[in-house]
Amino acid sequence: MSGTGLGFVARTGTPEAVVRAAGREAEAAGLAGLWANNPPGGDGLTPNRWAAEETSWIGLGTGVVPVSAHPAAEIASRLTELDLPRDRYRLGLGSGSGPHPRRRVAEALDVLRASGYELVVGALGPGMCRLAGEAGDAILLSGVDPRVARESGGLAREAAEAAGRRPPRVYAGVLFALGPGAADRLRDATAFVAGLPQYVAHYERTGLRPEDTVVPAEDAAELADRLARWRGVVDELVLTPIVEPEGLTGLLETAAGAWAASA
Repeated sequence: MSGTGLGFVARTGTPEAVVRAAGREAEAAGLAGLWANNPPGGDGLTPNRWAAEETSWIGLGTGVVPVSAHPAAEIASRLTELDLPRDRYRLGLGSGSGPHPRRRVAEALDVLRASGYELVVGALGPGMCRLAGEAGDAILLSGVDPRVARESGGLAREAAEAAGRRPPRVYAGVLFALGPGAADRLRDATAFVAGLPQYVAHYERTGLRPEDTVVPAEDAAELADRLARWRGVVDELVLTPIVEPEGLTGLLETAAGAWAASA
């Protein structure tokens, strides 16, 4: 997998004008994708409409909509309303909370298949990785380093092959911060998630620590060095910045430059 691209996340709640500017900047910089996150009760779909209106070819994505909080029928209705470009929008689906997470996502995939969008399974454990290969078009990994990303992507591709399906695209979402105190800011940002039972089990299973799964950098040169480790590992590395909205486009430009320097 040699053609790794770089994606960038504009967090839900980022002002419309900033999202539109980020779309223009990301496309001008040659990035592979601009994404929005979607916490329970949030709206990670509308920002893609704003970005779509400012761009012509860059990939767009939501990573991920928790189907426990947003049923598939609700998501389908919103997609019809927004009419996002089918040739470049990627819909990420996550299990959310509650029992039978794999079943919930599988049922959502069945309902949303007719939408015509690329369906991306948000995955942490091996069961969801296999579901991505069996029934999804792509997988969005979280809580991984390059080693675990390779292993998890491999599970998805093996499941796809066994099901007689095309191999899924592999995306990896990674938090990053730039400048003095970057590691501390990332430690604070991951503290809540790191304590969730599914993440505790994930870290025990993989041997990872939360700090292994983030990208802190003092400057652009260190960022380029850290990003280089991801080339050839996944189809798209999706960076989620720890930054206030007004600093988003500047950090996007820095990340794009560091990515180019990492080649």
